[in-house]
Amino acid sequence: MNKQFFYLALFVSTLFFSSASMGQYNGTPTINTEKITIARDAYGVPHIFAPTDAEVAYGIAWAHAEDDFTTIQTLLLTGKGKIATYLGKKGAPIDFVVGLLNTKSIVQAQIGQMDPKFLLLVKGYLMGLEAYAKAHPSEVLNKHVFPISVEEYLSSTVFSVAVFCGVDKALPKILNGTIPHLEGFTGEGSNAFAIHSSKSTTGENMLVINAHQPIEGATAFYEAHLQSEEGWNILGGLFPGAPLIFHGVTPTLAWAHTVNFQDKIDVYQLETSKDHPGEYKVDNNWLKLEKRKIKLNIKGIPIPIYKTVYNSIYGPTVATPKGNYFSMRLPSLMDAGALQQWYAMNRSTNFTEFKQALNQNHLAMFNIMYADNKDTIFYISNGKMPYRNPDTAYHWNSTVPGNTMATLWTKFKPLSDLPQLTNPVSGYLFNTNHSPFLATDEKNNLDPKKYDVNDGYETYHNNRSRRAKDLIDPLAKISYEDLKRIKFDRSLPSKILFPYGFNADSIFLVSEKDYPILAPIITSLKTWDHAAVVDSKGAAIYNLAYYFVPQIMEGRKNDKLTIAEAVKVYQQIYDYLTKNFNRTDIVLGDLQKLVRGGEAWPQGGMPDVLAAVMTEPYTNGTRKMNSGDAYINLVRFPKDGSLPHIESVNTFGASMHKESPHFADQRAMYQAQVLKPMTLDKTEVLKHAEKIYHPQ
Repeated sequence: MNKQFFYLALFVSTLFFSSASMGQYNGTPTINTEKITIARDAYGVPHIFAPTDAEVAYGIAWAHAEDDFTTIQTLLLTGKGKIATYLGKKGAPIDFVVGLLNTKSIVQAQIGQMDPKFLLLVKGYLMGLEAYAKAHPSEVLNKHVFPISVEEYLSSTVFSVAVFCGVDKALPKILNGTIPHLEGFTGEGSNAFAIHSSKSTTGENMLVINAHQPIEGATAFYEAHLQSEEGWNILGGLFPGAPLIFHGVTPTLAWAHTVNFQDKIDVYQLETSKDHPGEYKVDNNWLKLEKRKIKLNIKGIPIPIYKTVYNSIYGPTVATPKGNYFSMRLPSLMDAGALQQWYAMNRSTNFTEFKQALNQNHLAMFNIMYADNKDTIFYISNGKMPYRNPDTAYHWNSTVPGNTMATLWTKFKPLSDLPQLTNPVSGYLFNTNHSPFLATDEKNNLDPKKYDVNDGYETYHNNRSRRAKDLIDPLAKISYEDLKRIKFDRSLPSKILFPYGFNADSIFLVSEKDYPILAPIITSLKTWDHAAVVDSKGAAIYNLAYYFVPQIMEGRKNDKLTIAEAVKVYQQIYDYLTKNFNRTDIVLGDLQKLVRGGEAWPQGGMPDVLAAVMTEPYTNGTRKMNSGDAYINLVRFPKDGSLPHIESVNTFGASMHKESPHFADQRAMYQAQVLKPMTLDKTEVLKHAEKIYHPQ
């Protein structure tokens, strides 16, 4: 079981935005495929034009299925709790957690209150996917994918957001006997910058949209432009299974998401007794522990497997091997309307409407960075934050007692209670997954003392935020070229902050004179200029140290790496290089690769630089990029009120098919940190389109 949940933590964490949230609606949208236009630009990016929003959703379903139908189907199967019918035993833990969280019941309870227009959008999207499946039956993964109900579709989003809010981390820790809590930071994350017209050299509001995501798979950004005759017009990034844009730009405004790390999940230990089997104690009352059976259909196993899951008044509940019971309580499991709110954000035309969309308070997390054409910039550390009992006896970032109503929260704070800034005097806002209380210059930052400590907001800088401050603060005004330079920067700050909550400064303190064999690599690191460029020897050494140090420091967070341990790190690096490269003077580009379809190219960047790169083992000692600096979109709003200037680039291309010319046609641009012009102007799109057609 532990191995299964370890796999869950690795696999299911890729399901973040994944599938779109959907709901059942008795009405069926009118779809006229002859009026749905898919225009592919020179890079294969689909621009969808149609009379209604629902028809646009049908169009993006068809276009995205053309490019990556397999990934979309895996997400549909996840929402149905049947991913194991495709993945086999590897998918069983995911189906188990879907059943444990019972996300479909949440959808069924709330679907009647959802916006009918949103539900028509959902239905249009599902109709597009099913039409594509009928037209291409050989591409359908198995008989369990279709048909799919809107409840099942919406269920997948509730599940996805819950996973991103910490379920994938809480479950393994519960079963391993540890408690879930957040510490420090890692090199993953995203960047967002908003520059006010008063701070820009051209008097334009500017925005950087730059999520750091996996570069392939379920959460690799797909770029699209969606435009209806009902007023919907937006270009940006979405994930497989989504009928709308998650962050992007409209004719009048734009926003970016980054992940935030406030406390999104509470874990409760129940009080049980052998004298009261099947019950748990709350305030001297013994309550029945709800019990359900879930059916797992697993590829390769001819008969279904049934598992027992539990539920308490606190939430979904699991039993540890020692017989202890723990419940998880998440705001994200109480609200099925996340995608509906994104739809309202997509449809917003000004800041007032955008704030109204945010006030729906369906999104359980995500920083939001905003800019528009009316001289407004805005930042909020968004979340669905509960009113927790302020009694200091309860440690909300650890495990809380599940034997009292005093810990059972039921109400949520309004948007106005969340950390946020509008048009600071400094003229800029930014977030790199660091503290919301460090979002601008020191004079204009929010005071953390004014916010509930039980919300668990981040209080730290990370390397990207430190480096961004170093680049921004000397500038009286910021030009568009400055903004590009900052966004694409590949250097760590002068004072490196090590991840995972420990201090590893000692790796820079080892004397090369004391270790002649290790001296060349010690010197390479100590003389390194902190730039993660492909021809840097020091960057290669630091990159390996980044992955080796945590292994040595395992279980010792908030501690220091000793000199002896630092020498051990250097010895591991030396052994690794001599074994895999037969030399120790490699550069970063020798070690780190960008890989697509079997081809590999030297790749700059590293964890926690602004142009971040996370890697995994590849071949012959090399490491390949698997996540980091992914979809990039820079926006400028002209003072004359004309359409925004948009430039973007994606890691590879629009298609997942190797035979497509758009499989990797943006790769060279991405590596050269060059952007392509994009537009929201339908006339311009159609004038220069590579291909124009209708769904069949």
